[in-house]
Amino acid sequence: MVSEVDLPAGEERSDGRSRRWDTHRAARRDDLTHAARRAVHHGGPELSMDEIATAIGTSKSIVYRYFNDRSGLQTAVGEAVMQDMGAALSEVSHRAHGPHEVVRAMVGVYLGMISSSPSVYAFVTRGGEAAGTAGPLSTLADDAAALLVPVLGDVLEERGGNRDGARMWAAGVIGFVRGAAEVWLAERIELEAAAADRATDDGADAADLDELADTLADWICAGTPASTPSRPTASRSTSPTS
Repeated sequence: MVSEVDLPAGEERSDGRSRRWDTHRAARRDDLTHAARRAVHHGGPELSMDEIATAIGTSKSIVYRYFNDRSGLQTAVGEAVMQDMGAALSEVSHRAHGPHEVVRAMVGVYLGMISSSPSVYAFVTRGGEAAGTAGPLSTLADDAAALLVPVLGDVLEERGGNRDGARMWAAGVIGFVRGAAEVWLAERIELEAAAADRATDDGADAADLDELADTLADWICAGTPASTPSRPTASRSTSPTS
């Protein structure tokens, strides 16, 4: 094996320049990714590549140079979001005590992420993944399920069941939470649009998120009660003019 000290001086300099360029390119790509994420947050998921480039102060050709196409940019933004969310999921799972509390905390993180920027969530979930590749949401789902397996295994054991079913249950939980959250988010967006038309404030608040997170965690860990309460939605005002 040839070590770096065995290389001719010209090759060492060339290798050093290559590493510096790779580092610079990675840093520049990160900067563009975060700038695009902010642009989508403020401008909406339907922004064109031209509009995104203008919003972040560069040209479309530069954006394409670093991301190849819109799909590449979606994936990069999704990876940045999921990296933040994955760290938060890991943190709350280790800080919480008991299976129900862990599930509740993880559901809360997911709901908080999608509600804090529905535009970014829509941007990264509307296609954009190359065929045959695992997108950021798929990777996050696997990571979140892995965190849930031991937790749900404990729940199964407490009920006299077999821990072997925990992996399948965890995968189902991830799909369930994502589906329920997306229905809730769509309802919230509709309510906020209606509120804007009426010049009222009917949006969701922290209480709505807490109620939904509590309900989903209860359903996951204990199942639905015999008489299921109405599902949480974004708050509706009781204005006398409505």
